[in-house]
Amino acid sequence: MTFCDRTLPFHLHLKSAQDSVLLCEQILRDLPGKRLVFRGLWQRRPVLVKLFLDSRSARRHWKREKEGVEALEKASATVPQLLFDGQLTDGSFVLVFEFLPQAQTALEFWNTLGSEKCRLAFLQKIVELLGTLHEAGLAQEDLHLGNFLISDQKLYAIDGDAICIRNSGESLAIRASSENLALFFAQLNPEHDALMESVIQLYANQRSMDGIRLLEQVKLDLPKIRRRRRLKYVKKSYRSCSEFVRSKKTGQIAVARRDAQTEVLCQFLDDPDAFMRKGELLKGGNTSTVVRVKVDDCDWVVKRYNIKNLRHALSRCFRPTRAWLSWGNAHRLKISGIATPRAVAMVEKRIGPFRSKGYYVCDFISGVNAEAFFQSDSVTASVKGQVAERFVCLFRLFHQLYIRHGDCKATNFQIKDNQPWVLDLDAMHEYSSPEGFQKFFRRDRQRFLQNWKSLPPLMHWFDEHLPG
Repeated sequence: MTFCDRTLPFHLHLKSAQDSVLLCEQILRDLPGKRLVFRGLWQRRPVLVKLFLDSRSARRHWKREKEGVEALEKASATVPQLLFDGQLTDGSFVLVFEFLPQAQTALEFWNTLGSEKCRLAFLQKIVELLGTLHEAGLAQEDLHLGNFLISDQKLYAIDGDAICIRNSGESLAIRASSENLALFFAQLNPEHDALMESVIQLYANQRSMDGIRLLEQVKLDLPKIRRRRRLKYVKKSYRSCSEFVRSKKTGQIAVARRDAQTEVLCQFLDDPDAFMRKGELLKGGNTSTVVRVKVDDCDWVVKRYNIKNLRHALSRCFRPTRAWLSWGNAHRLKISGIATPRAVAMVEKRIGPFRSKGYYVCDFISGVNAEAFFQSDSVTASVKGQVAERFVCLFRLFHQLYIRHGDCKATNFQIKDNQPWVLDLDAMHEYSSPEGFQKFFRRDRQRFLQNWKSLPPLMHWFDEHLPG
């Protein structure tokens, strides 16, 4: 029986501790067979506990996390207090930290900020902390907003496992510093890149560096790091990890969000076609069938990519299904800060190594397609202007990331809360260079302009403002 199979709350026992009883009250994160993080009680105080479970690597990760936390403390960074480091009586390696009351991640806090002024002030605090770490020769190699906590208006550094002690007793050189800063800014949506200049200048002043040279180097590193991060996340979305679950049975491979593991999802995975029959038909056709299914708290769109005939089957059997491509592209957009319905699950039917039908499931979003939006008399000219500007920002981002959509008809863009959402992702592709990309982007641009032939002023405005 695994820890997660036990009924909460349950007790564990620490080895070589004055008070060995550790009460587990709530599981916060579970990487099956690797790591378990939970909230509990020890010595009558709330604690956060990390258990390292992998028989081959537990001791190494435990040691690295412990040494990373100690290095952060030595560098005068604010960290949750480490109360116990050792083992359970069964030999599992464990770290026990103080539990921070009403803590939220820096990402959660960032998402509450409503102005660039507030975002700038917050980024300055985090980059000031990074400057402190870099001055001590430390680099956080898994650098993102989720690895900082806010509690009682204090900023805490966490995740000692990702702390790299590059230069013991010596500060990081400008090249290593710029790489780590670029890694941090790569986590933010490109729309916030304008904040970099003043933030990096503050960092440069803190460390007596040339701010102009540092900024230039960060800007050079940023696109490469963003692309590497994006491709890594897309690849990760196809395997089991903390966010996704991959499953396999005879004739089928499936990937789904771990937080969507419900009875409803099990019904879909057991028999996708039977599940679709419960839904409302949105689109029928030879190549694809789309239904909306509302069951319990789930409101999903399920798209089945059909096999029309034997010739079609032979042409598709060696290639990833369009459901497979849609799944990866949904996560490509997500990590790039581009609005698209949340991908819930993907199924590929297979006969041995040969691929057949594919199913893609995403959240249903209520909105209106772009064509109906711009033709509506009930939407003011001012709001239409705001949405048109956001379309330009969207296409600038596509252009910057070398992403082509592949089918830019107006019905593949949904307007929700005056924000364009991107739909129909199976033809989307990311290119590695501008040479291969530019021809296809021009096609996307031309197809998008054709949507507005009945609205010549809008078509002309888009033609003047879209990139490319």
